[in-house]
Amino acid sequence: MPAKRRSELECFVLGLVWQLGAASPYDIRRHMQSSPSTQWSASAGAIYPLVRRLQRAGLLASEAKRAGKRKRREYRITSKGLGALRAWIGPPIGEEAVTVAHDPLRSRARFLEALSEADRRAWFMAARAALDEVERRVNAWAAEAGASRSARVMNKSGELDVKSRRAWLDEAAGAMG
Repeated sequence: MPAKRRSELECFVLGLVWQLGAASPYDIRRHMQSSPSTQWSASAGAIYPLVRRLQRAGLLASEAKRAGKRKRREYRITSKGLGALRAWIGPPIGEEAVTVAHDPLRSRARFLEALSEADRRAWFMAARAALDEVERRVNAWAAEAGASRSARVMNKSGELDVKSRRAWLDEAAGAMG
């Protein structure tokens, strides 16, 4: 019987546990929340059940730990989990991994003609300011992520993404008048 196909979020969490080492669901959430990307939900309602599912599937193993008076459960990736992570990374690279990136800003821009000209100008100014903040967060993330090659490569993607979104935004502002 073929292995169950895992979701992008499940595999991303497997990767985080592999990268972080022993980690609690809280550690995973905190790491995801500090990211400049809003691609996935880092809510407790998403992460805690997901981690338990991965453990039931044998992809993560857990151990109870005590931190002061508090108990916590730390998870480590298993060899089966590492196999699932490696299969997700590829090759082959699934078509779901190579697509136009989700961009809520672009989704909103599709309907800009519903706004008055003044509101469109204000929208473009607000969008530029928001991209400035994303750029600040990407740069801060780079400083925190450390010097690993994969962290540098990942961060470069964020830098280029902000740059291309800013160029697109400028072009769109010119086209919209």
